[in-house]
Amino acid sequence: MGVLFQGKKQILTSDYGTGLTPKQKKALGFALDPGISDSQNASGTPGEDLEGPVLGGNGADNAVPLSLKTTTSLCVSAGSRTHVSLANGILGQVKRIVHSTRIASNDLVITPANFAAGNTLTSNLAGRSVTLMYDGDNWQVIAGEITGTAEFVIG
Repeated sequence: MGVLFQGKKQILTSDYGTGLTPKQKKALGFALDPGISDSQNASGTPGEDLEGPVLGGNGADNAVPLSLKTTTSLCVSAGSRTHVSLANGILGQVKRIVHSTRIASNDLVITPANFAAGNTLTSNLAGRSVTLMYDGDNWQVIAGEITGTAEFVIG
């Protein structure tokens, strides 16, 4: 790996060629902000970094979007308010989702826009968490117990 100068312009070089791929350029534009909030606001509005849990939406068509501006989202499932969604992130972005409160017997259903392992993640017990990382195309599970029958279930 080295730097090649063309006039005043620097070009990253390696044994694989020069320049960066579009994914690499996108990743360099993502700054890890030390001021990122630990959780998002209760309304689930993307871009707002107020503390508080996110109450799910009524069904998959009305899922509440989780903020991409926060690292951790605390989610509540109650009554018919059980669905949250996760838009595509930025290459290398990490998102932690915690099923913080489960009222009665209402499971939390998470639907990422693009999920490498399936279509949804479902939790039937408060206190469970899953950590995902966006690989540029899909959200990948990087932490949390994920099985077909316990913890977060991939559907």
